[in-house]
Amino acid sequence: MKKKTNSEKSHDKFLLKLFEHGVSYAKPKNILGNFFKFNKKSFSISSGNRITNYKNIKKIYPICIGKASVDMAETSKVILRNFSGKVAEGIIVVNKENSKKVKGFKTFIAGHPIPTNSGLKASKYIEKYLEKTSKTDLVLLLLSGGGSALAPYPAGDLSLNDKIKINVELIESGADIKKINTVRKHLSKIKGGNFLNFSYPSKVHCLILSDVVGDDLSSIASGPTSPDDTTFKDAKKILINFKLWNKIPISIKDHILKGIKEPKMETPKKGDKLFSSVHNTIIGSNNLCLESIHNYCRKNNIKSKIWKKNIEMEVSKLPQYFVKEMNNQNKKNIPMVYISGGETTVEIKGNGKGGRNQEFALHFIKLMKKRMPEQKFFLLSAGTDGRDGPTNAAGAIVNHNSLNEIKSKNIDLDKELKNNNSYEVLKKINSLVIIEGTNTNVADIQLLYLI
Repeated sequence: MKKKTNSEKSHDKFLLKLFEHGVSYAKPKNILGNFFKFNKKSFSISSGNRITNYKNIKKIYPICIGKASVDMAETSKVILRNFSGKVAEGIIVVNKENSKKVKGFKTFIAGHPIPTNSGLKASKYIEKYLEKTSKTDLVLLLLSGGGSALAPYPAGDLSLNDKIKINVELIESGADIKKINTVRKHLSKIKGGNFLNFSYPSKVHCLILSDVVGDDLSSIASGPTSPDDTTFKDAKKILINFKLWNKIPISIKDHILKGIKEPKMETPKKGDKLFSSVHNTIIGSNNLCLESIHNYCRKNNIKSKIWKKNIEMEVSKLPQYFVKEMNNQNKKNIPMVYISGGETTVEIKGNGKGGRNQEFALHFIKLMKKRMPEQKFFLLSAGTDGRDGPTNAAGAIVNHNSLNEIKSKNIDLDKELKNNNSYEVLKKINSLVIIEGTNTNVADIQLLYLI
């Protein structure tokens, strides 16, 4: 494994510091308390200019679902300490990497990105748990990225194996998260607003860490407390367009076709009585992370610019956008940090190991060598949850020398990319970003430092 020069180490540390600053801004322990205000016998939750007051609440039922669940549980426990006598035992549904027991909460360690039986048990437990609630109670749902896979609950006669099979097909198809979630919502008893079938008529306030580009409430963890404007017809169309309709289990086909014919099977829509006492508040997002990095740079006299928000495109296409923008914006050739974020997609064609951030980094150095061979740069692309695809890496840090390092090890980069084997390539040149699970999840961040 190649050892990095002191200069490379220094620039890597610089980008990692910026990345960690952005991630810290999305950690519940740092931001959740900002949304609560307390009086002696009541409290309120703010959402922009709107404030929701909660008076005469008999019982509070905290449920934390997603990769940030542990942090959300620990933080909410501190926030609600003066109301501890009214707080029921809570629930945590979290992935293994971010799991931890929290006193006063029952913890379920579930699977992500592929659902597991433990996640199904958690969903069934939540259904039973909410049977105790009434209209004088408040269900405090603390939601973060990953919740869709972590809390599966197959609808109708569908099995967990059916859900797992279609989940794998959807992830590998190259479909974006909104399309994936459109299908998921129509196969679930908990997603697409269906959570409220369990909690109604109790009050529900959902506090959300958004990992979805554009912060669409109906897409974050497949929108368990949000009206769903998609339909069974949309789900069928997506499966046909991505050539999955003839690959999925017959039970799923039958369920979707039945849903198209029977309106009562459709997910809850805007205006449904289920939403009469529900409030949703976004507490953190990818865009807020990018702003925090930009503000940090300004305070420390580092020239920076947010140049691309809400990224949604295939990983091999994103480098073309970056290079085009660099040619347009960096005329003076001064050191500059370009900040961007969102979530790319990868169509899985091989059986290698990797993730979207790792693949993007390799596509980027290839294009830079071709289009701007003299430009010196350092690029970090990583997932804010600390995990990129089914790997132990958050992403990658590469630079203007990385492609030469790959060639010196006789690696056929084109072949490895076709096999989706970015992890092994980056590992051989010591360019993986390996960090612990961050207890948050607000999509991906790219930091490009031109020097």
